[in-house]
Amino acid sequence: MAAMFVVVLLAIASTCQGAPRARREAIGGKLDKSFDLLGLHMGLKYKDPAQPLKGGKLHLAIDDLKAYFKQAHSNKVALDIDFEGELIGVSGIFALLPLFKIVVHYSMVHSDGDGEEKGELMVERKITGKMFDEVWTTTLKTTAGAFGGKPIIPAAISNMEVKLESNRKTYLNAKYVNPAKNRDIHVNVDTIPDTKILHFVITNGARKH
Repeated sequence: MAAMFVVVLLAIASTCQGAPRARREAIGGKLDKSFDLLGLHMGLKYKDPAQPLKGGKLHLAIDDLKAYFKQAHSNKVALDIDFEGELIGVSGIFALLPLFKIVVHYSMVHSDGDGEEKGELMVERKITGKMFDEVWTTTLKTTAGAFGGKPIIPAAISNMEVKLESNRKTYLNAKYVNPAKNRDIHVNVDTIPDTKILHFVITNGARKH
């Protein structure tokens, strides 16, 4: 889902032109695409303009969110997105599969004077190991910065981690960590190749099943 979101944003940005100074400063260097309209700003810098899906940097900003949504609890909103991706061939699969890493830094200035709420979202799909013994890992992690007021994004969403790891042959490991919900769940599934023997363990903190 996150990868598709970035692809859509890159597609939209590809129709825009120009490179205002504010967007250059937010991303750094010459921009490939940008626009500024009615308090909305976007700047985009590709790693390789000829192959956009290799990734790049995208800056989005709204000067005053309350100008568009009167009930909004924040004024200035900004997103800085770093995206990188590639298609690779994998043993035993006659297709190219995507690997990617997306890091989103967000900032929201509260309209009630509480200050600036910041955080990060990271989504990554990677592969390690040698051919015929690859390990696939998919991670979703959110981290909230220190904030003295009541956050717009609740802690159950802004501070959590979900991770899946498997060699697609003999094991699958999964974890879900969410301190706000008192969750520290780990699932481990192991099998013996060419048999139906299965070892299945679930733990939540000190509890094991």
